[in-house]
Amino acid sequence: MLIPGVTPYYRDEAADITVYHADCRDLLHLIPENSIDLVLTDPPYASGARRDAERQVRGAMLRSMEDVDWFSHDAMTGWGFSWFLRSVLSGLRAVLSPGAHVYVFTDWRQTPNVYGMLEATGYRVNQCLVWDKGHFGMGAYWRNQHEHLVFGSLGIPTAMLDRGRGSVLTCRNVAPNAREHPTQKPVGLLERVLCAVPGELSIDPFAGVGTTLVAAKQLNRHAIGIEIEERYCEIAAKRLEAAEKGITVKELEKGQGVLFE
Repeated sequence: MLIPGVTPYYRDEAADITVYHADCRDLLHLIPENSIDLVLTDPPYASGARRDAERQVRGAMLRSMEDVDWFSHDAMTGWGFSWFLRSVLSGLRAVLSPGAHVYVFTDWRQTPNVYGMLEATGYRVNQCLVWDKGHFGMGAYWRNQHEHLVFGSLGIPTAMLDRGRGSVLTCRNVAPNAREHPTQKPVGLLERVLCAVPGELSIDPFAGVGTTLVAAKQLNRHAIGIEIEERYCEIAAKRLEAAEKGITVKELEKGQGVLFE
């Protein structure tokens, strides 16, 4: 689906998958009401590596904040994160169809805030799924091995496509040397979610390098992705183009050169 009056950064017309380079909060009000069936997204967690005091010094509440060493909007305070997420969820609510599923990745620190902001913006909170990465990473005490996927909905959720799935999704993370985004999720994980849930047209307002969109394409589902950083829009576009041709991004670049300026 095209957003009226907005030029896409990349569009796969055959698959009806579109990438937009923008702050999602500037586009959501342009999407027709009741047109989106599913939200599957991975917003900045704004927790973990940085201390709260450091976030405050960096001016975390500014929308124009940039961090060349990481990625946009990941240095917010807990309060700033809640304010930011609330604004996005409010914008999404008007464009979702009744019963639409909403899935938001987060970590243990921000899970209560995600629950609270979903409820504060009129969604129903149904469940919290666990992504088991199959191995542990860093941690001062217990080593981190999982992230959360909070499941909300606009009213009573539409029936699942597959009710035979457990609430723990075990899927190996993307190897550090293969990541094109610091918090990139594996395509297989997103495919497992999409296979189980309803929604002809999904949206990812924090598209990153387009993993949700690539998973949707693999499953013949339609999708819209919005990403604030152009460098990630370019990678997302290349990944979708490579998926269309059935080749890797490296093979695409080797054969055709740089596709997007």
